Amino acid sequence: MDNAQGKKVILEFLRRHTLAVIATSHADGKPEAAVIDFSVRDNLEIVFDTFEQTRKFENLSDRGSVALVVGWDKNITVQYEGDAMKVSASDVQEYQKAHLESVPVEREFVEKGAVLFKVVPRWIRYSDFTKDPVERLELRF
Repeated sequence: MDNAQGKKVILEFLRRHTLAVIATSHADGKPEAAVIDFSVRDNLEIVFDTFEQTRKFENLSDRGSVALVVGWDKNITVQYEGDAMKVSASDVQEYQKAHLESVPVEREFVEKGAVLFKVVPRWIRYSDFTKDPVERLELRF
């Protein structure tokens, strides 16, 4: 399978999900993980929001490197590593509109002042453990 087909498989899989586990790291190096609601853009950027009072916000403000896992329920998963950053003021309306269309439950959080982040992928692995042998697709950016 070529990169374009792999991206399509991964994008379709991510679009069927709205929950992910995100791992960040504290200033002292300790890992911290949380469940987030997310959406995904055509270019495989992950979009999510969080409040300034959360540990992940503090961690992301200092260190943007993150890891995510999506789709643990049917023995098919995506592991995703990338760089998280706040969505720029010039792009926030575009990202917010698309994010809320994908995950309407997030409207309440956005209205209460949650900050929108995007994660630009560095590495993604799709694993389908229902296949024999296991089907794996790996993308590097």
